[in-house]
Amino acid sequence: MMTTRPQTPDALPCVALVATGGTIAGTLIEGSETWAYESAQRSGESLVMGIPGLLRRAQWHFEQPYSIGSQNLELAHMLQLRATLIRLLQSPDIDAVLVTHGTDTMEDILYFLYLTLPVALLSKPLIFTGAMLPSDAEDADGPANLSGALDFALQCLPGDPVDGTVPFGLYMQGLFTPAQCVEKQSTAGLDAFDGPYSVLPDSSWFSSWVALDPPADAGVQGQFANLFDETTQAHPLFEAMEVPVVFCAPGNGPLRQLNDLLNRKPASVVVAAPGHGNIPEACVPMLRRLLLNGVSVVRASRVAVGGVEQGGEFNALDSFRETANAEGTALFCESGSLSLTKCVVYERLRVLARSLIGQ
Repeated sequence: MMTTRPQTPDALPCVALVATGGTIAGTLIEGSETWAYESAQRSGESLVMGIPGLLRRAQWHFEQPYSIGSQNLELAHMLQLRATLIRLLQSPDIDAVLVTHGTDTMEDILYFLYLTLPVALLSKPLIFTGAMLPSDAEDADGPANLSGALDFALQCLPGDPVDGTVPFGLYMQGLFTPAQCVEKQSTAGLDAFDGPYSVLPDSSWFSSWVALDPPADAGVQGQFANLFDETTQAHPLFEAMEVPVVFCAPGNGPLRQLNDLLNRKPASVVVAAPGHGNIPEACVPMLRRLLLNGVSVVRASRVAVGGVEQGGEFNALDSFRETANAEGTALFCESGSLSLTKCVVYERLRVLARSLIGQ
């Protein structure tokens, strides 16, 4: 049974709002005849103060590690946000953490944090939200998303648990999606994040999510937490590491890209092939050469939904599954249920882990 918290100012929970820019903080361009806008124009504090009654519902702590349109997200930004969140999650004065973020790379940042935040710290609600329309649009969705994210976070405070599980993920348009399942489904529309693993943020959210049979191969939460110190805001090797995606379409483009990569020898190559990851035959010899030169190859699909498992029509590189490095990690593998975005994030971390062990 949920307890009712006294509503005196000193007794209100302390909620940290970490603002990073994005459309939710954007404003329309005056005089434009289209819906053009500039993102990252408002602070997190101004967003809260602009929503009637929201300021009085918690003791607020505001931080802004950076302010960008999330299409400009860099690896250094991801590390900066991680360090900020770790500090806030460790603080005994903070009860819950909300993060406003641009939707373009919401999937990237949440999956990165899912893999790199220490699991032991996730004992407080950590809820991301954003918006598909700028803050001053007539039907702006940011206020409802931010208010709803706060509602859900307050339901899940220690001592008032929802289903005994502390949420970490995305609240948008009245739905909650755990971090590892977040994917942008559409380039436009308020329902852009309504995915197959989104659930109502109520007392049974966790049970509802489990009932949807979410993918089991989405990586292990916190498995790369030890790659970075808690305060790391820059990591030259991580930032310099190259994990390109080769998108296979008819023509000689993919082959030329692979030939160029053979000269550069990146850490890993993700091949976005047609259908069930069916890599064109013309690309196979070049991929063999990359593998023989120690470059990992991940077989993925240019199709957004469905994933790529072992099997299907393509098996030309199966012999490289048995070729393993000192840690027993195969050089050739499939992306499983991971989207292209998540696959690149995972590979960058996996290869970094392998590199650091080899040093």
